Amino acid sequence: MAPGLRTAVLGAVVVALSLLGCVGCESGGAARGGEPAGGGPRFTPLDRLEAVHVVGGLPADVGTPSSVLAEIRYGHGRLIAYVQGDSCAIIATPGADAGADPIHLVAKRPGGGEGSSRLPAGPYSTASVAGGPRTWASLQCGENALVIEYAAGGEDAPQQVRGAVTVTRTGSPPATSRIIVGDPEVRRLIEERIGTG
Repeated sequence: MAPGLRTAVLGAVVVALSLLGCVGCESGGAARGGEPAGGGPRFTPLDRLEAVHVVGGLPADVGTPSSVLAEIRYGHGRLIAYVQGDSCAIIATPGADAGADPIHLVAKRPGGGEGSSRLPAGPYSTASVAGGPRTWASLQCGENALVIEYAAGGEDAPQQVRGAVTVTRTGSPPATSRIIVGDPEVRRLIEERIGTG
């Protein structure tokens, strides 16, 4: 084979192999299925999830812009999960028969090197508060997920769930809801981790 032809053939092979190496790539170097080129999962950040409209909106003392991501109704009470800037928050209003005060709990997303990575898609910062003897809430706030534990003070199981959210009941008294807000894949991974750990 002539040297010029050999160089042209080798060049064409290199180009073809380069293109084959990127089959299924999307813009930004991400491979098919939402996997970044580095191999780790890529999740939708909380502030990019679709917002949920809630009747009455958020209380006036909650600044804007805020985006409501989930609403869970319990009997006569409800819990709203939202994000605002670099923070996650919940507002829980127990039913009148729960004998508890409303809960407004806010946690900032952790900065570089801070927070817990016990759950997938972390790190997370943590906050908790009690609204009464049988009503309390805790939340773990990350960039890609919000994980909430909520005891509604004797309220029934959740009756209406809206948003990018999964709600399960834990068996330990008092009746507690585990609420995971995030895209479907991050919710699945967190449920699997909590279920085994």
